[in-house]
Amino acid sequence: MESTSKIGMGFLEKLIAILSPVVLGTIGWFLPKLLELIKRIPVFSDSKVIELLNSFNPFWVSIILMFAGGIIGILLSLTIYSEALKMSVNNQEIMINKDDKEKKIRKSEVKEIFMEDNTVVIIGNKGQELLSENTDIKRNKIKEIFLYHHYPWSEQDPYVDEFVLWTLEDNAFGEKINAILYERRNAIREGDKKKAKNLKMDLNELGIVVKDRNEDQYVRKVQD
Repeated sequence: MESTSKIGMGFLEKLIAILSPVVLGTIGWFLPKLLELIKRIPVFSDSKVIELLNSFNPFWVSIILMFAGGIIGILLSLTIYSEALKMSVNNQEIMINKDDKEKKIRKSEVKEIFMEDNTVVIIGNKGQELLSENTDIKRNKIKEIFLYHHYPWSEQDPYVDEFVLWTLEDNAFGEKINAILYERRNAIREGDKKKAKNLKMDLNELGIVVKDRNEDQYVRKVQD
């Protein structure tokens, strides 16, 4: 039977996912006691929220807030699990689960795999990015798993010298690409990581790989 190696949640992700319901539930339990202290501050003593909470039995308020905190914590844990990068690697293919979506990459499609900071990057045969996702798993562990299954591993981006800084005056990539890069630059400046990621995927489909350095975008063309 062919062996499969699992890459799952990192230690920090697991710790937050486990502790979230407990911590938020505990905060909910002690919140009425905290409100008692806040109530003594003259500025907040006449607050309508404080008056409303005072009209209920403190014990039941604590119970309700504890359960509410626990439920919020569970939802947070599920979100962390969903957003964590999870991979199953064997000698034939890589199964990826991220954001409740599954993706399969065959070994024959892979040209290079490397890590840049905390990001796992899988490069396809034409130089396109098949995967670029963050993980809490240590680089050496990721490297060990892929080498064990005989995937091509690189210590750095093999195309690092092909990236050039994109500017508004750059006409090398055409009007359509420039419009997407401009929109993505605005998303980065506004802190909209989800939009920036989606636009990066759009660019990849159009044959443009983009790498971020602070708010600057460095780009290269994929081979035809």
